[in-house]
Amino acid sequence: MRYSFNQKDRSLPLFVDSFGTNWQQEQIQRPKGYPYVHWLFSEKSSGTVLIDNQKINLPVGTSILINQAIPHDYYPNDAWETAYFTFGGALISEIMTLLGFGNYLVISENAIDVENFVSQLAAEIEKDTLTTPLKVSGMIYSFLMLIKESTLAESSHYSKYHDLIQPVVHYIKKHYAEDIRNEELAQLIGYSPQYLNRLFKDVYQTSPNQYLLEYRMQKAKELLANEPLLTIQEISDATGFSNASHFIALFKRSEQVTPKNFRRYYHS
Repeated sequence: MRYSFNQKDRSLPLFVDSFGTNWQQEQIQRPKGYPYVHWLFSEKSSGTVLIDNQKINLPVGTSILINQAIPHDYYPNDAWETAYFTFGGALISEIMTLLGFGNYLVISENAIDVENFVSQLAAEIEKDTLTTPLKVSGMIYSFLMLIKESTLAESSHYSKYHDLIQPVVHYIKKHYAEDIRNEELAQLIGYSPQYLNRLFKDVYQTSPNQYLLEYRMQKAKELLANEPLLTIQEISDATGFSNASHFIALFKRSEQVTPKNFRRYYHS
């Protein structure tokens, strides 16, 4: 299901631009961002969002709220199905600022009953009465309040476990070039590897192994950009990859470009 609206009452505090569910998500590139606030939810499989020099994975049940005119790209990891909702309004900038949402906000839990919200929104719009735009404006505001409630709950949960796993994060950042195993990371805080994985996903929405891989990639990109005389093999060794071929394959899968071509962006 997909709805898009050409006629918008821009005098309203909030109005709908488009929304949909069960959408077979294709790759999207928006170097100048989107003119409206954009909420994107993973219904099936997962996708990756590139925004503010961050690479964010969106597994099933997670979503991201992206502010107006914020450059971003996203693409499916597999057969990605999404729900989405775009909206604006005369007061959208002030509301987003007051709620403290910033350029983007990742919501790691399904704070919104997606099917129920979209069906209610569709039903209200299909009534097409004089009061419909006002009711829809109120629904959008309620939608934003649900997201705010979710972030407050997540913030409390984050604080509960954040300090506990910091020794693991510090160890990864100090020893990323070495062979690191989950067992030794778990020993740092005195828990089992399985429980460490649960704690890590609660705080960072990813596993320790994936966090380590992404940190290695970050360091590899820094070396590719700043050390033009280093060979690919030397960068692979310096960032903890088992061999150059493995590094090149992982880098290309992660960044959609080979290390050699990535370097050309900085040293053409």
